[in-house]
Amino acid sequence: MEDIGYLYFSQDDYNFIKEHFPDIFAICEQYVSSREPDIELTVTDSQTDMIDNKVLMAIGSSATAPYGNPSPEAIELEAIWDRA
Repeated sequence: MEDIGYLYFSQDDYNFIKEHFPDIFAICEQYVSSREPDIELTVTDSQTDMIDNKVLMAIGSSATAPYGNPSPEAIELEAIWDRA
């Protein structure tokens, strides 16, 4: 059996994900176990890895030519994910 862990997002961070990355938000919503005072997700290691992959793909796909830099929203998403 896989270990259960928790991810925590502030209300502001979670709203940012909802606004700018609705696909990631929809995935996260499946695992919400509490909304007060922060958003708490109860996840297994494999679920965390799956969300992590979605976050990394979103950051990578936001990179634009000619320099391949991620968008400001993707940079913020990375910071939010690091805090979770």
